Amino acid sequence: MGGSGFLGPVGRSLVQPLRAWRKERQRAEARRFLSAVRRIERVAPPPGRRVVAMTFDDGPAATPALPGDGTPLTEAILRVLDRYGARATFDVIGSTAAGYPDEQGALGTVYWSGLRYDHYPAFGRDGEGGAEAQPELVRRILEAGHELANHSYSHVAFGPMRLVYGRRAFLPGFEACVADVRRLHELVRGRHGYVMRFGRPPHYIDATADGRTAYDVYAALGYDYLAASFDGGGWLPSTGDYARDVRRMVEPLERALAADPEALNGRIVFEKDGYDQSLQSPVVDGLPAQLELLRRHGYEVIPVRELLEISPFADVPPGDPVAEAARTLLRAGHPVAYRDNSLQPERKLTLGELLRMSVPLARTPGAPATGPAFYAAAACDPAAAEAARRVFGPAARSGGWPWERPVSRAELARFLEVPLRGRPEEAVRRGEALLALAARLERAGDPEKA
Repeated sequence: MGGSGFLGPVGRSLVQPLRAWRKERQRAEARRFLSAVRRIERVAPPPGRRVVAMTFDDGPAATPALPGDGTPLTEAILRVLDRYGARATFDVIGSTAAGYPDEQGALGTVYWSGLRYDHYPAFGRDGEGGAEAQPELVRRILEAGHELANHSYSHVAFGPMRLVYGRRAFLPGFEACVADVRRLHELVRGRHGYVMRFGRPPHYIDATADGRTAYDVYAALGYDYLAASFDGGGWLPSTGDYARDVRRMVEPLERALAADPEALNGRIVFEKDGYDQSLQSPVVDGLPAQLELLRRHGYEVIPVRELLEISPFADVPPGDPVAEAARTLLRAGHPVAYRDNSLQPERKLTLGELLRMSVPLARTPGAPATGPAFYAAAACDPAAAEAARRVFGPAARSGGWPWERPVSRAELARFLEVPLRGRPEEAVRRGEALLALAARLERAGDPEKA
């Protein structure tokens, strides 16, 4: 997790509006095109149940919790989780040991663990952290029923973020990012027989140095992007009062649940499997209070993978016919959601969406993760392209695919070769299209329905 503790009050006052503007811009872009990679930060609350996922970044760490009795930090977290019957997702790294020569930065700043590189669990103690050097801790995590996600092997940023991390090294481009993430993926699979399916980029820096994105990186590995929608704390600089640091982790959760007991339902919480920027570990003492609050409000704490099995999408709850149709298509490898993991069932269906949802990802290997080029890759599928040319006429035949052109009911019926329903000229909503595509998929798998 990144921070701006070194900037001072004036710098932070400038950074916060910039971050808000950038987040709003990213949110709008994330709802424009379907995506091969879904950004998972929350899901639609499942009716009659309260579920939340906790994610722990930057471990595993064998260094002792501070302050503490000498218990290794990750082991201390595992004991707390076990005591509350909670299962979590650990966003592990491989090793930061290659990031030398380097110098330690000032405590209380983003450079606390190194000027050019992050060093986890602490500067000069890289061998006491990471999946490469700590296989026994990884084994303990898995045996306890927790999940692993890929936080990259080296924890070197995918690209520059000069305003906050101006002195930091970053990977040279897309291929280097893929190689770094794949290195950890293969380490965990080869050593532990475990296949990770989520990635979280170091410091949430998405843009690579050569103009690609973390979404393209994760598409290359078949991952979804693991984000978070609630900050559990434990990573900021100390206030100078450890008890206050612990309370600072608990109070936001306490306020949220007091205002609305459903506030955390379907959410993903960020936590730190390591020291804060002042070389302390308030997570070890703050986590029990957080879990007690969640238990008191009837929450189950489960890994992200299980959260998505319960409720796969951000805006349509499980059990809704559209959500179940989309789930059917998703399991068969079809991209159905926007980058923010929304379905937007009332939105008008476009030609690009229809074409892309009809073609499984496995038939377009190497395609960009989203955008017009993601749709164009589906147009290279012979069956889908021929259907589109047959239905959409001269513009499609000439190669000028109008990706954002609305699709009518008559066009959808001809494309899927099913009977027309409703007024021929009326625009199709995405929910209706998902139901029709899922029905076609089920017919194809059941000769009696075909």
